[in-house]
Amino acid sequence: MNEGDVALEVYQNLVPTCTLEQQGHKIKFHTPNANVKALVETIFVVEPETIAWISSFEPGEIFLDIGANIGLYSVWATVSRQVNCYAFEPECLNYSILTRNIIYNNLGNKLIAYPVAISDKSGLDKIHLTVFEPGESCHAVGEKINFANETFEPEFSQGCYKTTIDDLIDSKALPVPNHIKIDVDGIENKIINGAKNTLDRPELLSLIVEINDQLPQDIEMVKYIEERGFKSEAAPPSVLAPIGSIHNVVFKRRG
Repeated sequence: MNEGDVALEVYQNLVPTCTLEQQGHKIKFHTPNANVKALVETIFVVEPETIAWISSFEPGEIFLDIGANIGLYSVWATVSRQVNCYAFEPECLNYSILTRNIIYNNLGNKLIAYPVAISDKSGLDKIHLTVFEPGESCHAVGEKINFANETFEPEFSQGCYKTTIDDLIDSKALPVPNHIKIDVDGIENKIINGAKNTLDRPELLSLIVEINDQLPQDIEMVKYIEERGFKSEAAPPSVLAPIGSIHNVVFKRRG
């Protein structure tokens, strides 16, 4: 083996990772750049309401993570609460990292990821990427409209398949979820429109949805979910929220 071969072998083995230890659990994440490493290191700081919400899950419950990105909350919920998780992330780079994180933590029997977008209709579409880098977000499925309901010119538009929560549940492709996280930077209301049957299922106990207080469709979405028998609790904006009106709302089914 010559010097060039050695250098190539070293290069091919450069797969940076980061290991977190929290509450007696050890979790390994793939961290290919500084942005992803920062996401991992701040998981318990950026959205404390999401961590607190996950802590209410019971072992064996069904968790749908819509807009999973690299799988921070999917992996944490599966490891810490022993739930069965189905994660959806259509962006190719983030889906690849999500898959690595499932493998690294031996979660293949508990956490299944799909490179599929969730919306209000089923069919082929495109996801418009603001930046083509691992760990990035603020992409848009369907129309080129961002989290602030403004048009934008994407760096790249990737093909994807989209479906609805109701299609997945009604067809029995997935079991009825007990908990759903929806964080997709702009089409949360469309996802809820495609989950009307599921919202009426008594098995669904809670949701956490990212909303923009400046968008009428998001305000109407909150009211609609509440009318389906849920009590809402708004969290303050995340320290990483692109604008101050964006924050999570936790919905819990009234007893």
